[in-house]
Amino acid sequence: MVVLTEDEIRELVDLDLELVDAIEDGFRVLALGDVATPPPMMFTLDADNEVDVKAVWVPSWGDLSLKVATGFFGNPAKGLPSGNSILLLLDATTGQTRAVLVEGGYLTALRAGAAGAIAARSLAPRRVASAGIVGTGELARVHARALLLAVAPESMTVFGRHRERADAMIEELRGYTDIPLVRAESIQEVVQASDVVVTCTSAREILVHAQWVHPGMHISAVGADAPGKQELDPEILRRADRVVCDLRSQALAQGECQYVTDASRSDDASWLTELGDVVAGKAPGRLRDEELTVCDLTGVGMQDAAIARYVLAKVLGTSDSATTQQGGSRVVT
Repeated sequence: MVVLTEDEIRELVDLDLELVDAIEDGFRVLALGDVATPPPMMFTLDADNEVDVKAVWVPSWGDLSLKVATGFFGNPAKGLPSGNSILLLLDATTGQTRAVLVEGGYLTALRAGAAGAIAARSLAPRRVASAGIVGTGELARVHARALLLAVAPESMTVFGRHRERADAMIEELRGYTDIPLVRAESIQEVVQASDVVVTCTSAREILVHAQWVHPGMHISAVGADAPGKQELDPEILRRADRVVCDLRSQALAQGECQYVTDASRSDDASWLTELGDVVAGKAPGRLRDEELTVCDLTGVGMQDAAIARYVLAKVLGTSDSATTQQGGSRVVT
């Protein structure tokens, strides 16, 4: 059994193309079937605090993963991160624990950013003159880095409700790129100026209005991951040439797609494509430069299993004994 703290995990893995490919392989396996993904258990403690439990069983990998994550959105004012979580990887045939990853939300953010990179690789226009990020939390920062990896934008615009946090995010991103980085004065400015936009907030109201979007752009919405959360005007999804999600059942229940309820979309949700089907070649991504595309990312258990498997391989790839010390962590195999 491998036990890793957040600090040890941070030393071991970071957002890079190898990690993105590992998460993409998880989506591909999900699309090929033989994976059990029960509905997430979610409950709200109060207006600012929530708990999310996700699980997945992957027989072909021999893995069963379980993650408990919390979102306490008043934490930044206390000097604490808003997200926290622990990820377990179990043997799918015996139920025995293979890894305990006390990741504190770090792996959750990385696998979310990786999904954003996968979506952008499949759905963004060929040339991205400008990318836009709405939000300034850890998730927004990871998604900004993911866009740098996936589509190599020529510039990037950031909007946050608090100028100082947006400026701090821009300064952090300067460590990863030398492209122009600009703080926007409004969400409208971000959307109208960008070829790719990622929204990363905990909003429960429309932030991005339909009249701001334009042909040829791609939007990845990652904030709506529970009933009642919302960032996009539903008209954007109705007008989109292609709407992709990580998992259809989740997107319809708790993503942006929960608000598309009129007869313009068929009852069987055939208008909604899963990202795994795109990477597996079962469905198309962007077909034309002038298309408007949207990806609704709610976060799925398969991403957790894939990143836990990736971390475990990193550890055991350097382990040559039954019980060793890896950077202070306890490893028992």
